[in-house]
Amino acid sequence: MRKLIRGIGAPMLALVLTTVCAAQQSDPVTLTVGSPAPPLEIKKWIKGTPVTTLGHGTVNVVEFWATWCGPCKMSIPHLTELAHKYQGKATFTGVSVWEDPQAKDETYLSRVDSFVKDMGAKMDYNVGADGLQATMAKTWMSAAGQNGIPTAFVVDQKGQVAWIGHPMAGLDEVVQKVIDGTYDVKAESEKAAKEKAEQEQIAKDAEPLGKSVQAGDLKTARIELDKLIAKHPALGDQLSSRWFTFLLAKDETAAYAYGKELAHGRLKDNGDLLNSMAWSIVDDNSKLKHPDYSAAVLIARQAAEANHMQDPMSLDTYAYALFKKGDKDAGIAVEEKAIALLSKPGSSIPEETAKEIKDRLLAMKTKAGRYR
Repeated sequence: MRKLIRGIGAPMLALVLTTVCAAQQSDPVTLTVGSPAPPLEIKKWIKGTPVTTLGHGTVNVVEFWATWCGPCKMSIPHLTELAHKYQGKATFTGVSVWEDPQAKDETYLSRVDSFVKDMGAKMDYNVGADGLQATMAKTWMSAAGQNGIPTAFVVDQKGQVAWIGHPMAGLDEVVQKVIDGTYDVKAESEKAAKEKAEQEQIAKDAEPLGKSVQAGDLKTARIELDKLIAKHPALGDQLSSRWFTFLLAKDETAAYAYGKELAHGRLKDNGDLLNSMAWSIVDDNSKLKHPDYSAAVLIARQAAEANHMQDPMSLDTYAYALFKKGDKDAGIAVEEKAIALLSKPGSSIPEETAKEIKDRLLAMKTKAGRYR
């Protein structure tokens, strides 16, 4: 899932995308910025020092994640960096949630335990896991209307929620201000209320789209999607990429045509979203019945070009698309360029991902008969 989720997850989209994908209705939002933080009811503490209380003059960051979540893995080193930076000034706690919604026992806890041990010093802060009753997921995530992970909550010295958001999007600045006593919780609460009103309006505007999707009328749904994007152009890129993902599960042929349309049009300069789309076609773990590798090549090439041919992730996708299409030599050449970029000083690609790309090159060369 390392590329399928990349670039997805802006809070403004949560309710809209729920409607588009015909998912379950979100629970009422009762936990907002300015609310007293719920208690930490951790089923199992896996690493660090258990946190029993919030507030009492201490700043806390409570971050929700899962072992299967690609973006969560990307954010873990950043959280470790912040935990070290603010040691003695703010306490960081990661809480594993939604590990297995269908679980009938808590054997999944061993998976969380193994993951944390494998991360070692890269995950250097308190870590706990939610129980089978999903108490933490319900009292924090669902109560706050948060449907995606990773999500971080900053709890101030008084025990009230000061901020809710993606840990890679402004968390450092917020924590520093809360520590300094310069963070305006009231202003942030008003901002959150405004965003909630905007979400409600967007959800209302998305109702015709949701009804068309639920009725299975994809032709009308596409018309309604375009209307929704016209009303809310700032959401256009995310909504259109999500529509592509939705189509893949419903009508692969239509999805490939729409993907190529996006690569030539709306998303031609959005390398990350195009990369995610292309990877969903070439991923070995995809469940596609008739993967169109020609479409994947077109979309992936545009993703790589949008990233100026300097992004190892999009080059990796482009390389694998070429290889699966049958252009083995071209695919290997592009993958070698991706690996060369990984070796440059300052590369931000995690070791796990870098190894995955290097292993893929080895597998491609083996299949192409380069190694015997």
